[in-house]
Amino acid sequence: MTKALDEFDRGDLDGAVLHACNAFDGTSGKLHPEMRKHRLRFTRTLREHYAIFGPMGMPNINLEETFWPAQIYENQKLTDRPDIADVIYGIHRCTHGHGDELPEGFELIPDATNRNQNTTIVASIGKVRLSDRIIFGLLAVAVLSAVNIGQKVPDGYYLTLGSEILNINDWWGRSDDFMRLVEKQNLISVKLDLEDWFEELARNKES
Repeated sequence: MTKALDEFDRGDLDGAVLHACNAFDGTSGKLHPEMRKHRLRFTRTLREHYAIFGPMGMPNINLEETFWPAQIYENQKLTDRPDIADVIYGIHRCTHGHGDELPEGFELIPDATNRNQNTTIVASIGKVRLSDRIIFGLLAVAVLSAVNIGQKVPDGYYLTLGSEILNINDWWGRSDDFMRLVEKQNLISVKLDLEDWFEELARNKES
């Protein structure tokens, strides 16, 4: 948890997202101890918490209905439609977890320190660059989960939602209170229709 925030402060986005994924991993293991396959446990847990991850990491995007035209897994079929849980696990979690370099076109965009509070996504056929805000989306799921009540970090670590400052030690397990803050943000939910790009991706693979 704190390692992710420390790496972010040092400007190491790759290190920050790796440690954020690790914190998320620990939470997913507590939530679904019955699931032995790591990929399924990670992606299921993230999908179950899009209502938290979305406002923090990808606000205004309908994450349940938006799919990304990119090759995420080696065994991926042309008919598969990866969602953001697949992208984060297959690209960011696995690449950094194995000590490899991110594939070109998937680098995080440094948004979180800008004063305009912009959240940028740059997508093209076969590539998806996400905002570095996904780091905080993953951490928020861990902090707000009831299974982590009683955890503690050194004082001074916090997350933000808009102008709201959430001191981590005050927010363990408070997902219901968080959702009340989300309601005040007046976020929208936009489905990105990228189906034409899937067709182009399929043609590129077949050629």
